[in-house]
Amino acid sequence: MLHPAILSVMVAASLLAPDLARAESAQDLAWCKGDGNPPLEQQIGGCTALIDARSGEARTRALSYFRRAGAYLQQQDYDKAISDFGEGLALDAGNAAGHYGRAIAYEAKKDTDRAIVDYDSAIEINPRNVKALSNRAAIYADMRAYERAVEDNNRVIELEPDEASGYVARGLTYARRGDFEYALRDFDKAVALDAKSAIALFNRGRVYFSKGDIDRAIADYGAAIDIGPKHASAFESRGFAYLSKGQIDRAIADYDAAVELDGKRATALFGRGTAKLKKGDATGAGDIAAAKKIKPDIASVFDQSGVK
Repeated sequence: MLHPAILSVMVAASLLAPDLARAESAQDLAWCKGDGNPPLEQQIGGCTALIDARSGEARTRALSYFRRAGAYLQQQDYDKAISDFGEGLALDAGNAAGHYGRAIAYEAKKDTDRAIVDYDSAIEINPRNVKALSNRAAIYADMRAYERAVEDNNRVIELEPDEASGYVARGLTYARRGDFEYALRDFDKAVALDAKSAIALFNRGRVYFSKGDIDRAIADYGAAIDIGPKHASAFESRGFAYLSKGQIDRAIADYDAAVELDGKRATALFGRGTAKLKKGDATGAGDIAAAKKIKPDIASVFDQSGVK
């Protein structure tokens, strides 16, 4: 027979256990939801505890999988993210966010076919899902399926006509297709909506350069650089524009800035080397050698541009 004191402790413990379990569940839920910005491992741990408990209705359990998948995405553990999104969708197949999240993970793994399937599902469930439409458009553009890309771009603009980003995205699609006038129209609209859109200014500059309007290209590159943040591509592009005009010192200054931001940028190294050699600076040969070591066919980029 148990001692009365031991029996009383066991009774007390049994009375406290439900409250303790509820407290632990509440804390796990808060961590899983990301309340208070817990570390990712803590968020994953909270979600895991809820998943292992197997309590609640299907959609509630699906949320725990989706939230843990989101944490895995941030850790760039794409296989675990895909697995968790799949488990969540098995419980709640109509969750557009679940399909969208898994599409992002597939895209990160370069599995664009599966990414498109999930973006399709997310858009079918929620036709106003601008992020899914935008991402699918970008994939189509990469695939050179420009008509499909423009269709998605158009839908984004219909849904958000006052957002510059939609016009930038469609402008990029047109530019890649070689429709420079349509691209300029979209970049102009983007700048009209957001005069501080560095990405619109930079890409408008690229279109101007492609059309041979070097001065306007330089002006837009400069505006994008002034707005920031600073990117090697903007300095390199302006440097190349200066080089094409024979403004060697300005070209070298911009290439210097590009290389400082990205020391492994072969095109910037080659451009700087070319500019230095034009100025009679023999150290340019070292830049060109470094560029060819990074990208052996780099000279073809400049050969095609006509800049020697």
